[in-house]
Amino acid sequence: MKTILLLVTLIFSAMAVSSCTNDESETEFEYINPDEEQQTALKTEVKQESK
Repeated sequence: MKTILLLVTLIFSAMAVSSCTNDESETEFEYINPDEEQQTALKTEVKQESK
């Protein structure tokens, strides 16, 4: 009985993991380097000061 429950659990786990993969070729993340991050931070800081 434990063996059957273990197999059922493994099958459902495998289905859950395989359905969560992202098959799209594009990533949702935008990669920026530290210089771009610093420039963006400075722009938002200037906008906040001007308000």
